[in-house]
Amino acid sequence: MSMKRFVKEFHHYGLPTTDMDATIDFYQKLGADIVFETVVQEKGKLCRVVHLKVSNLYVEAYERDETPMKSGAIDHLAVSTDDVEAAFEEAKRLGLKLANEHVEISDYWPETAPWFHIIGPNGELVEFTK
Repeated sequence: MSMKRFVKEFHHYGLPTTDMDATIDFYQKLGADIVFETVVQEKGKLCRVVHLKVSNLYVEAYERDETPMKSGAIDHLAVSTDDVEAAFEEAKRLGLKLANEHVEISDYWPETAPWFHIIGPNGELVEFTK
């Protein structure tokens, strides 16, 4: 058994940064366009979030005071699914390590987006979202 039937396609990867302007500049030099930008509250602090797209690659960059700032610093890889709730239940049934007690909702995107994270054996996060 696997989660394969719930993985529609690659969705985005999450990239923490301490310098959003430099991050935007770098990805724009690769041909990326900003598709969405906002500021959210995260642990009592303001957090600037920018979604960039180059070709079929989406980057979800978010500005934090502290990030690893080294190779391997990507926070999560996200895949899209047609049924987040069913994928969550299947992950539980398979005994996968979940980072969330339930499906979360991101309300800062133009539409609300349900999501959850699975924790891989190396500490990597794999996000399932719509």
